[in-house]
Amino acid sequence: MKIDNLVREKGTEDMSRKKKSDYIVILMVLIVTALVFSGSLKLGWTNWDDDLYVYNNRLVKEGTIKDIFTKPADYNTYNPLVIVSFVLEWKLVKDNPFLYHLDNLLLHLLCTFLALLFFRSIGLSIWWSGFAALLFGIHPLRVESVAWITERKDLLYGTFYLAALLVYVRYIFSGKNTHLLLAFIFFVFSLFSKVQAVTLPLMMVLLDWYLKRNIDRKAIMEKVVFFAIALIIGLLGSTLFMKNVYITTDSNAIVNAFNVPEQIILGLFAYTVYILKSVFPYATSAVYPIPTALHVEHWAGAALAVVIFFSALAVWRKYRFVTFGVLFFTFNIFLLLMPFLANESALLNDHYTYIAYAGLFFVVAMSMQQLSEKTPCRLIASGFAIALLIVFCALTVKYIPVWKNSETLWTDVIEKYPRKIAIAYLNRGHFFYENNQSDKALDDFNTAIEIDPEYPLAYLDRSSIYLDRNDIEKVLKDYNHYLSFLPPFYINGNIPNPLVSDVLGNRGVIYSKMGLYEKALVDFDMAIKLKPLNPTNYLNRASTYYKLGRVDEAKKDMLTAEKIGIAADQR
Repeated sequence: MKIDNLVREKGTEDMSRKKKSDYIVILMVLIVTALVFSGSLKLGWTNWDDDLYVYNNRLVKEGTIKDIFTKPADYNTYNPLVIVSFVLEWKLVKDNPFLYHLDNLLLHLLCTFLALLFFRSIGLSIWWSGFAALLFGIHPLRVESVAWITERKDLLYGTFYLAALLVYVRYIFSGKNTHLLLAFIFFVFSLFSKVQAVTLPLMMVLLDWYLKRNIDRKAIMEKVVFFAIALIIGLLGSTLFMKNVYITTDSNAIVNAFNVPEQIILGLFAYTVYILKSVFPYATSAVYPIPTALHVEHWAGAALAVVIFFSALAVWRKYRFVTFGVLFFTFNIFLLLMPFLANESALLNDHYTYIAYAGLFFVVAMSMQQLSEKTPCRLIASGFAIALLIVFCALTVKYIPVWKNSETLWTDVIEKYPRKIAIAYLNRGHFFYENNQSDKALDDFNTAIEIDPEYPLAYLDRSSIYLDRNDIEKVLKDYNHYLSFLPPFYINGNIPNPLVSDVLGNRGVIYSKMGLYEKALVDFDMAIKLKPLNPTNYLNRASTYYKLGRVDEAKKDMLTAEKIGIAADQR
């Protein structure tokens, strides 16, 4: 009896010690991650979509919950929960960036914690789970997701995505329907944060395989609703909630400069680069240069991607964890390997790896764990792990201040890739212009045009400086350049391009002041056709009609403008 009690007491003591060890590792991981990213709390806003998503977003300032969930927005992505989070912050602090950055950091810490629990649930020891979670938490490519307020999308979707995976693993072992229901709820929340979450049903299938679950009819049928919701939200996010259908006419854009097979080569190249950067983050940048042609490194990277993928499949019997980790990474990065199909400046973006890297970090940690089980290699594995974490800490801490504001962000890109990336000069020019440094802004806009003579926005932004200086001839020249690159209608003339309407309206005003009334009316007519609910164009056309003596038409336009939202003087 005494022996039984001693055994029971020892078992309880061991469990208590084990739990204490778990808590210590979790606490260490969160403290280190928080310290590394503490510099993000000193950052401000950037003009890299922060204006579209937050401080100039009508939905954030005055939109209703119904509007947020049902109406398309200028940023062309469906992230209603992210916008709701911005609405709450806006009500509390308006445009003070501190709270937004604090919330980003807290969400990242939560994701790191959930990643640790997930790694633990699929076979890593607590110490190696902590190592994998630290890789997830402090990797230099995480800076973009945490320091960039707009990328709240990654953090919120990542939180719900990892929570869904975690409870689904518990469901596999417990069979409790409440766990499956929780996984579904977290999945829906993740989809409402970022459409990239559509990959979660594939992760569920992958976990079934990795954890050797019996794949019967029940295991298949329970996922039908997950796949159905993923399909519906995926389709809605890419159609109904796309406000502006943007098709670039720039001959330098990847979709125009490369044929489909070459675009696939670039996608495979990106796959290899992301894998290399998971352990050797040799470059970080908000934007990377777009290639003008395929070079040896692109072909080599594409070939290596194929070799890595099929090698990972080939070793599934002996190294099941390698196959699992590589497939986890592949499923989560696949939709983002060719982002240039939707965004001409997108290639190799750092934040695309936020969830995908969890698969590769699992492979690294499991490899280290197995290596450390061999006594002679234990010090090697531990030494490598510590060295890697120290390097990652240093690189991340160094990179965070780059995101302080728009000037520091785009200057960093320009210094790394001088005269290579037009949008970097354009966005830095925006910053200078908004801060009354028009000479510096003009230099940047000119450089953007030199890099890419077919860049419409560079001409439009430069025209603002010329307009301020009353250099009408140059304004008209830039307007004409802008309009020559953007068609008034997309897709066989069926879909209006609202981006063109404002420029046509502005050019119409200039023509009217110059006495070129017929030219002005042509511009106003098209501007109204493209944006029929913009009252300003009706008022400007009415003014031109008056100058031509066409009083009845002028009054009609004034009445229309008044109905839409601007009271007009009809005297």
